[in-house]
Amino acid sequence: MATAPTRVRLLARDVMTTPVITVAPDTPVKEIAQLLLTHHISGVPVVSPEGKLVGIVTEADLLYKERPEVEEPGLLRLFRRGQLAEAERKAEGLVARDVMSSPVVTVTEETPLREVAALMARRQVNRVPVVRGDQVVGIVSRADVLRALVRADDEIKEAVRRALLEELWIDPSGLRIQVQDGVVTLEGEVERRSDKELAERWVATIDGVVRVESQLTYRFDDRQARMETWPGDPWRNVPR
Repeated sequence: MATAPTRVRLLARDVMTTPVITVAPDTPVKEIAQLLLTHHISGVPVVSPEGKLVGIVTEADLLYKERPEVEEPGLLRLFRRGQLAEAERKAEGLVARDVMSSPVVTVTEETPLREVAALMARRQVNRVPVVRGDQVVGIVSRADVLRALVRADDEIKEAVRRALLEELWIDPSGLRIQVQDGVVTLEGEVERRSDKELAERWVATIDGVVRVESQLTYRFDDRQARMETWPGDPWRNVPR
């Protein structure tokens, strides 16, 4: 069976876990806790009988069940009324709909992995469901994102070659590309200085690339040519 071509930049569907373990809105909290322990996961999406994503229950949500009662000064309690109400709701909850977080941060199958990672960092979440419409088709965890950073060197090398050829229209056959522990070394000569600079920046964005060490040279300095043809000060020849 033919293998799929190496993807230059990974998408959510390349790393997501599927099928997804889900629970219903009326699933008891104790059953959810057992699911997390049994499957070694830190959260489960909550879906309606029609399969629509309505929330997510995480370890953090369940920890409210063990949250000690703390008396706080009246003004502070008033200031934090919203937070306290949410905490009390989850602490007293018996089923998924009582303790779940909603709305849920989601991505699609075509979301680039770098965007998924940035979203996780920005929203401070450990996992994001992958949806197609309103249906859950997968889930991406921080561990899934981290696995992309340990992409095999041979796979990274092929991704570099594809990026140069298909995205930058630079023939990689005349270049020497080496990858060791995610560090990409580029050697050889390209046509223009702009090709060299673009290749270095572009390769650095490929998933799994830790660093780019470039020894590329160029035949033609198109940056210098642009500077020489720039008209400069349009008023330089105007009589004073």
